[in-house]
Amino acid sequence: MSTAVDGAMERAFEQTVVALSRHDVAQRVVIKNESDSMDRLKAEGLEPVELPFRARFDFLSKRKLNNEIRVFGADLVISWNPEVSNQIAPGSARHVGYVTNDFPITKFQTCNHLFALSQQRVDRAVAAGWSKENITLMPPVLQSDAISPINRKTYFTPDTAKLVVVVGNLVMDQGLDVLMEAIARISGHYLWVVGDGPDGNKLEGQALEIGIKPRTRFLGRQSDVMPLIAAADIVICPARQDDIGEQVLQAWACAKPVIAADALGPGLLIRHRESGVLVPIGDARSLAEAIKWLNQDVDFAQRIAAAGMAAFSESHNNKAVIPEYLKFLQQVLVGEAAPQSDQ
Repeated sequence: MSTAVDGAMERAFEQTVVALSRHDVAQRVVIKNESDSMDRLKAEGLEPVELPFRARFDFLSKRKLNNEIRVFGADLVISWNPEVSNQIAPGSARHVGYVTNDFPITKFQTCNHLFALSQQRVDRAVAAGWSKENITLMPPVLQSDAISPINRKTYFTPDTAKLVVVVGNLVMDQGLDVLMEAIARISGHYLWVVGDGPDGNKLEGQALEIGIKPRTRFLGRQSDVMPLIAAADIVICPARQDDIGEQVLQAWACAKPVIAADALGPGLLIRHRESGVLVPIGDARSLAEAIKWLNQDVDFAQRIAAAGMAAFSESHNNKAVIPEYLKFLQQVLVGEAAPQSDQ
């Protein structure tokens, strides 16, 4: 992993590496120096190697990276972003690349196989020219240990208040503007916004303009979002575009009722009114009404939260997901990985 920031790709990397280490997979983890992941990976018994991974013409990092692969005697190499995929020399080990939201195909030329966390990403890679026989759809790896909620007082939020939590990059396609409009329609609700991004100042300005700033907390980037989700009364996934539905799974893992805009990822995961509530994309009024509904019908909120947790436990926790990864990596190693159409 050649980036040091802590976003969705970095969480996927870290959670997968940690989960594999707990299943006795020997790993040499290479990360960018000053990465937020260092302390957490060390706490799991891993000893990451740090490299500078400068933006351009960093031949020293490339040479050291490939030397680490050679000295470790790796059977498989997983590259977690296109920039590092492009630096791995061909032939030293089987090379698996992680498909990001965009797909610069020229940076994956030394990969033998790819994996993606959504069908949309698989389709985008195939449309760009990648062979559908050499890309596999895999589930996301998420934290599935028991999760304790953070104390609400940490962020000056009353225990008696109804708390809505949203996790996402602060960009407009995440639908945070719509969520804030919905919160403005409801009294007594606090909002925690977890994440950062280029539209952060604009969104804070909107919160001030519509009168919800006193009960809105912009928490910035967090290394571990799960204790924040566990503190919520309701988790909201308002994104206009979301092909994975990671926040739905995180809410389910914490047994929290979830409301989501009917984007691709949440729409495929949630059974409406059974394991969550789906609302039209970009519709603040419908979102506000859904929040009111869950607050007024406590039994219903508890039922969909329990159904979500049951769905997570059955198909998405590490006991279910990690065996799939072990099988996938073994198949790649022997050149028999299943293409996406077989998943």
